[in-house]
Amino acid sequence: MASSGNRSLSSNFKRLGRTNPFLKYGVPLISLTILGSLGLAHLQQGWKDVMSARDDREWRAIAVSRSITREGPVAGAEKKKLNLEEELKVWMPKVEVKPFDYKPIPRPKHSEN
Repeated sequence: MASSGNRSLSSNFKRLGRTNPFLKYGVPLISLTILGSLGLAHLQQGWKDVMSARDDREWRAIAVSRSITREGPVAGAEKKKLNLEEELKVWMPKVEVKPFDYKPIPRPKHSEN
């Protein structure tokens, strides 16, 4: 008795699909379109959240290292004078900076044949 009930139910669905093609093709297409757009919106929002958190983290690191904010420099932050010799002593202690003279480079003479 259960099998005859299943048969009549399945035959009713088959008949409905043959008589109304919208139920067979339209409803699945529309539902996949809607569910797909909702899924993509969810993925995009997650990506935007990740990028926003990364951007905030980078700004915090810049603010700590350079004493600036998104609005501009922090009040009271002083700029240091940049001195090449001191920077070279810090980063490359073996390099010596000596004054030098500019000398012209002799150009080869063109001989005409």
